[in-house]
Amino acid sequence: MKYQIDNNLPKEIDYGDRFHEALECSSDGILISDEKGNVLFVNKAYEDTTGIKKDEIIGKNLKILLEEKKFNTSLSLNVIENKKPISVIHKYYTGRSALTTATPIYLKNGNFVGVICNTRNITELINIKKELENAKMLTQKYSNELTQLRKDQINTDGLIFKSKKMDETLEFASKVAPFNTTVLISGESGTGKEVLAKYIHNESERKDGPFIKVNCSAIPKDLFESELFGYVEGAFTGASRHGKPGLFELADNGTILLDEIGELPLHVQPKLLRVIQEREVQRLGDKTSIPVDFRLLAATNRELKNDVLEGKFREDLFYRLNVVPINIPPLRERQEDILEIAAYYMKKLNKKYKKNVRVTSEVEDALLNYSWPGNVRELENLVEYLFIVNINDLITIESLPSWVLTEHIMKNSNLELHNSIPRLKYILDMYEKNIITVALSKHSSVKDTAETLDVHPSTLFRKIKKLKIETNLE
Repeated sequence: MKYQIDNNLPKEIDYGDRFHEALECSSDGILISDEKGNVLFVNKAYEDTTGIKKDEIIGKNLKILLEEKKFNTSLSLNVIENKKPISVIHKYYTGRSALTTATPIYLKNGNFVGVICNTRNITELINIKKELENAKMLTQKYSNELTQLRKDQINTDGLIFKSKKMDETLEFASKVAPFNTTVLISGESGTGKEVLAKYIHNESERKDGPFIKVNCSAIPKDLFESELFGYVEGAFTGASRHGKPGLFELADNGTILLDEIGELPLHVQPKLLRVIQEREVQRLGDKTSIPVDFRLLAATNRELKNDVLEGKFREDLFYRLNVVPINIPPLRERQEDILEIAAYYMKKLNKKYKKNVRVTSEVEDALLNYSWPGNVRELENLVEYLFIVNINDLITIESLPSWVLTEHIMKNSNLELHNSIPRLKYILDMYEKNIITVALSKHSSVKDTAETLDVHPSTLFRKIKKLKIETNLE
């Protein structure tokens, strides 16, 4: 496409007027001053942006305007002095904020003749930024509240934790829960595998469906098939004449947990594999299959890989179960959770029995020093034991079972023991000290205490002094 050139344009153009109008049309505020700081030009956008009127500043020197507090700083004066461009976010006395860039003006011959300031209104941008920051803070607040609500819900389900390890485990379980995939939960006995399985079920779309738990170690081997897959009338001697649905049928539209899956007999494993693959079960004595819709979770405290190598567990079944593995770390590897869990169960017992039982800091230290081979289950049982046997509202270290106390003393001995003191002697001294301390607390004099312990009072006095036991008794 060709453009027509109009050769009849006027040869003389008033460029001064044109440039003046162009500057007036600019959406940026513009202020021009000469090399001495006298204001020569201000456009309307500058008035709108800063709130300062032309009549207040045109023809005046910037130094005087600065003294009159029309400005709290002058970029043009800075440029006049340094001959370098400068940009700042400027707040005017009118309360408005703007991004101002001051640039030196040079003629072709290199003479410096003044400064031009471009001012852009950013008040709205600052307001938007504040709104975004407020929105971000609000979003973070809601996120924290949701995280707390989620943690409260987890606590309600029996998953009590404070450690990063368990937080990461639960975070991963939350990501897995919405999907229908098979999950293999591993961990030592008492770590809470069933509780985690229930959490995954409750966080899934199947939460309103049944949750069926099968303890594979508790079912007699000859009853596995009938329990898992069901049977029809006359399937075997003693079978109900009405037949019976299996546990997989009962889990239809819900979740089934095969706990202690490593105990599953070898002869049942191929049939379980078929149910997982085909999503249908065949009752004992029946020729037809029943479709079932279930989500499978499995749990074990065994190393199933080793069982596979030893021929105790089918390799194909292992890989069918091990789609998403989740390991629950033992309690000894997440020490931060010990006191959190203990406090949870103590609070639960206090509420139930309307009491206010507490533990001393020394008991807390002992709980932290114990290895917890039985994990969370052992800790729950110990808290209940201490709650029941303690006659006062304060549980002291003397109430602890000997095996817990022994580990506590041995761990302290590693920290406090000097090479000159044999380890066994130190441990025995600590036991003796605890026994004497308890006995002294139950009597009104050292003589009565000695009589109870069947030692001479002078012997007891020597032991009190030697073991540095504090007492007011005489």
